[in-house]
Amino acid sequence: MNFRKQVLENDIVLITVEITEAGLNYSEQFKAFLNENSNQDNPKLIIDLAKVEYMDSSFIGALVAGLKHVLSHNGEMALANIQKDVNALFELTRLDKVFKITNSITEAVNQLK
Repeated sequence: MNFRKQVLENDIVLITVEITEAGLNYSEQFKAFLNENSNQDNPKLIIDLAKVEYMDSSFIGALVAGLKHVLSHNGEMALANIQKDVNALFELTRLDKVFKITNSITEAVNQLK
């Protein structure tokens, strides 16, 4: 499985991305997985990107679409454990201003409470 879901607290769901290269091959699958796991019952998502070493624009697009879906259900989303190169991409594209980016899952949980 490329993505794993775990319920952390009442309404907080952790989605762990289990791939190192997040690209076109996985973006549609990830987008569908996010949509399936974000609804009014699970309005808060944390995306753990610790294993992701590379991310392309299609996967970023899936993250943006997921964020829009979560927000449409009055939810929130945070990204956790982003590696240096991927974080640089978020800064370059200014998406670090759009997403809540945290250094750990614990920090993300605290931001979403």
